[in-house]
Amino acid sequence: MPGVARIGEIEYLRGFAILAVVAVHVSAFFTEVARFDTLAAVNLGVYIATHFAVPLFLFISGFVLTLRYQGTYPLSRFYKRRFMTIGPPYLLYSGVYILLPALGALYLTGTLQLPSVDTALAAFLTGTGHYHLWFFVLIAQFYLLFPLIFRGYVAVERPGAVLFLLLTLLFVQTLWNVGAHLIGAYAGTVWYSVLIRIFVSHLFWFVLGIATCRHYDTFLEIRRRLPWQAMLGVSVSVTVLLTAMWSIGIAESGSFSTVSPAYFCVYRIAEPLMYLPIFLVLFTAAQRLAPSASRSSTALRSIGEHSYGIYLIHPLVIAILLGVFAELSLGYSSWLFYPVLFVATVAITYGFVRALGALPGSGLALGVRRSDPAAAVGEKRRGSAGGSPEEL
Repeated sequence: MPGVARIGEIEYLRGFAILAVVAVHVSAFFTEVARFDTLAAVNLGVYIATHFAVPLFLFISGFVLTLRYQGTYPLSRFYKRRFMTIGPPYLLYSGVYILLPALGALYLTGTLQLPSVDTALAAFLTGTGHYHLWFFVLIAQFYLLFPLIFRGYVAVERPGAVLFLLLTLLFVQTLWNVGAHLIGAYAGTVWYSVLIRIFVSHLFWFVLGIATCRHYDTFLEIRRRLPWQAMLGVSVSVTVLLTAMWSIGIAESGSFSTVSPAYFCVYRIAEPLMYLPIFLVLFTAAQRLAPSASRSSTALRSIGEHSYGIYLIHPLVIAILLGVFAELSLGYSSWLFYPVLFVATVAITYGFVRALGALPGSGLALGVRRSDPAAAVGEKRRGSAGGSPEEL
């Protein structure tokens, strides 16, 4: 894999992904707009367009884990490192987010009502302590299964077989996700929440990262042959069509929450047409930013390096800012609300994570930080250093 040594763009991809995560959670407030209007439709489009974030993070995970663990290694060491990366932060922040409603009620009413042990345990096990923690349940499954997935991939890795494998996994993943929506529609939304947290729902993206690492020069050739402008056009076109379709569904149902999960099956089928082109566009942007010493390049790279901590903490910052905005009478129906909330969330969370990272023992709160092999080799030619946990 001679091309792999040239990868220094991984942190930029992480930066794009974490910015997309924040954009998803900010734009989601379109559901609070009293009447579905142009403002709501625009934010719905942003909400749909930026959902590439988790697939991109899983792609990065498959890539970097493959780069690090292609040879022989003790499984005990592998699982210990994986646990230290996500275990302590997940347990810590799950506890924080589970207790926050009780602490808020204590402040407002003077009465402390802690969640039951059963409720707290269920939240820890299912990633429902807060809306973003489901990702840790998902990535933990990929960590547990990576040795098996990688060996299975290598066993079928022959000329022509890789493409067939990827197409098969894409079909299985799409079928699984469409099925999750249909089951959620007819058996209850709790079933959708369970099925979408099982690794099959994102298996294609993870294995795509493995395949890209193993055939990196082929990936670069594909990227060179496909103009980024055309790829962006495809992604934007699909996003516009899905936004129009969702808008019709919301208008007919009266609100986003009352739309049947079955209505979103088309979205699951169209996902690859949005995400694969945007992956190539973002990689092109990362390639152009990586050699640059501009402020935008440096800032995006640093955001990528701190993406794990930003992911963990940004919902708390959003909650605090919503309280501030309420005092300022800046509400969901204001065009200013969304960009200000996005910029403020990124800036405050990034600053807090950097400050927290300077404290002793911060690895337990932010995940074990180690040199990233995909980025570190590339950094030697740029004279800078940095690393971040593999999954983010």
